Amino acid sequence: MDHAQLAKVALQAAKAEHLEVWIDGHDEAVTRFSDNAINQNVAKVTQTVSLRAAFGQRVGIASTTDTSPEGVIDALHRAEAIARSSAPDEEYMPPPGPQCYPEVQAYDEVTSTLPPTSRAEAVALTARLSAEAGVESSGSYTTGARRLFLANSAGLEACQERSFARFTVSTSAQSGGSGWSEGYSHRASDLDVETLARRAIGKAVTGGAPITIEPGPMTVVLEPAAFGSLMCFITWTLNAKEADEERSAWTGKVGEGIAVPSLSLRSDPLDPRLPGDPMTEDGLAARRVDWIGSGVLRQLAYSRYWAGRQGVEPTGYCENIVIDGGDGGQDLDLIADVEDGILVTRFWYTNFVDEMALSTTGMTRGGLFRIEKGEVTSALTNFRFNDSPLGFLKRIRRMGEPVLTYTEYPETMVCPPAIIDEFHFTSGTSF
Repeated sequence: MDHAQLAKVALQAAKAEHLEVWIDGHDEAVTRFSDNAINQNVAKVTQTVSLRAAFGQRVGIASTTDTSPEGVIDALHRAEAIARSSAPDEEYMPPPGPQCYPEVQAYDEVTSTLPPTSRAEAVALTARLSAEAGVESSGSYTTGARRLFLANSAGLEACQERSFARFTVSTSAQSGGSGWSEGYSHRASDLDVETLARRAIGKAVTGGAPITIEPGPMTVVLEPAAFGSLMCFITWTLNAKEADEERSAWTGKVGEGIAVPSLSLRSDPLDPRLPGDPMTEDGLAARRVDWIGSGVLRQLAYSRYWAGRQGVEPTGYCENIVIDGGDGGQDLDLIADVEDGILVTRFWYTNFVDEMALSTTGMTRGGLFRIEKGEVTSALTNFRFNDSPLGFLKRIRRMGEPVLTYTEYPETMVCPPAIIDEFHFTSGTSF
């Protein structure tokens, strides 16, 4: 049965006052490699049906991977039983009716069905280049597609199909140097595997054996993956309800300057570099939202419930992030502007220290380098940092060209590299 027919089975059998049906199909094929050789080639197909049933304000949720009519009916009965026995949820909102969704082009058939031989060729090229440079490489090449279907008892039906391709490579040299590079797109043809491989290989051999220097406040050049992983801590916390209840770092800050005037951050499902879902998790039409404009906090995220309470329009969540403000420069252009500093490839194990202050900590990884007089001079051993966007967003000296990047968690966004002054490194690491 197709997704619409499967949803109809649940909707026709429902006893609940309201019912929402989410069907999430995920096809994924992965070629993994290490020590310059393929060690795994696997594929999986998953399909999950999730149902949210409501009797008044009493809500129950159940899901199943059994996509037979019988399996869906069983999950429906479980969701309804949970709802009947649950306490009322004051924030529950009945599902919306039919919506007018934007047209998002996020699917590429070639990428969705890319054969393993194509991924193997990319890995073979990476292995050959690595061996020639005397380094070991590891990583993965993942392709596939996601198909999302939503239907509810209010007559709404929506679907979205998107493809994805992600290539990641880590490298290590006998000197102890390391490198990392990654590419992501909804089209495999957008990935320049050779360039990505050479970038990671170059980092591993640049600067020789890593040296150790004392931590402290330093000027940093953050590559897009590093800068993006820090910006996630902003996008995750732009919750209007929490701010209104004084449980957020953003309480009272709407309309205030929180970053340099050149920085803007928005959600944009129609950006061709990062096409998003046409609908929000609530089933509403996704739209562009400017969260930060010219350094000023413009907007917080309102759910349907809290928007209704406050008399404003719901925004959806902070997704499909695009960060503007760069002057078109690349990483090397930013390095040339630094007299004495550090080049950071990416961060790892980044977490909150104090969410109310947005204080975060984490470690560098994948290549850390000393910059002297506008040039990379040596590889460095890794640092731990402790800093907050409430501080470092106002210490941005310059940003480069925004590019599509895949951050640590994972989170995909369009993000520039950035020079930040007085970024706080607190200690070295054991690796």
